[in-house]
Amino acid sequence: YEKDGDVDFKTKDNKARIFFAAGEPLNEPIARGGPFVMNTRGEILQAFEDYQNGKF
Repeated sequence: YEKDGDVDFKTKDNKARIFFAAGEPLNEPIARGGPFVMNTRGEILQAFEDYQNGKF
């Protein structure tokens, strides 16, 4: 891995959607579930509950 350089993507039909994000390390725990990324499994469960209850 180097901080600069090129990345080439090749597809069969030249159609692709790519999202690439980068940033400084958070230095904190990461939990993920479905579309949610939080710090703990409990926060993930709360996010699902909030979503199902229309809170966001």
